[in-house]
Amino acid sequence: MYATDFEYDGYTLSDFGMTICSFQSAGLETVSSGADLSFQTVKPSGSDKFRFYGSGYEESFTATIQICKSPCGGTGFYPEPSEISALQRWLCRKDGYHPFHVIQEDLKDIFWNAAFTCRQLVFNGRTAGLELMLYTDAPYAYLKSEPVSCSLTPGDSFSLFDQSDETGSIYPTVEILCKGQGDIRLTNSMDRKILTLTSLSFNERITLDGEHKIITSSLQRKDLPDHFNFYFPRIRNTFRERENIFTLIGNDKAIPCDITFHYHPVIKTGL
Repeated sequence: MYATDFEYDGYTLSDFGMTICSFQSAGLETVSSGADLSFQTVKPSGSDKFRFYGSGYEESFTATIQICKSPCGGTGFYPEPSEISALQRWLCRKDGYHPFHVIQEDLKDIFWNAAFTCRQLVFNGRTAGLELMLYTDAPYAYLKSEPVSCSLTPGDSFSLFDQSDETGSIYPTVEILCKGQGDIRLTNSMDRKILTLTSLSFNERITLDGEHKIITSSLQRKDLPDHFNFYFPRIRNTFRERENIFTLIGNDKAIPCDITFHYHPVIKTGL
């Protein structure tokens, strides 16, 4: 990483008069790139070959970042106690993960969900900077992406190409705006399962939070769970196939709708 600034939960390091630095000599280093898989293998007795049984991630992505006072500020080398207090109040919090983005050209569209711990770096009896330990919610980063929207009438299809570096499934947040009164049945060519919503009203907006498995309606409906089959749509990809073809199934109760997918593809990269 050669950046001098980062953004965390809407604020930048430079907002606090600080910059990314290194208090150690420069040199080649090895960093995680979000691809540290662990493999489960077994070697049968009498065989030289190891059989593959599975793989997975054992740890989330972590990194160490050192920061110091920006030389452009013209206010001295050592940060004041009040400046350190403001930094630690911003970075070291108990309220969970927040978006972290490094301000660097090749990382401009990438972010992590992150939290920090902090240690002070002391030189000549005074705090010269801070060493931050970055903890994230996953072994990889995410791509900033715009929502994907389409308007469908019963029988229509549209394609969504999953850009993720990781094969498998992502549960997006899906918003459905009903353009009639009736039912919606939506299927994905990569999944073959069907989302079913019945007894919908005109202009009703349904939100499906796939990650947390929560469904809500713009209307006050206590009966919504009775009209939902509890299948949350997935965006999927395999090594050879990325195209998800979503089809609005037609029948005598099917209605047109506008659908919006909110999701962030997985990106394997390091700092």
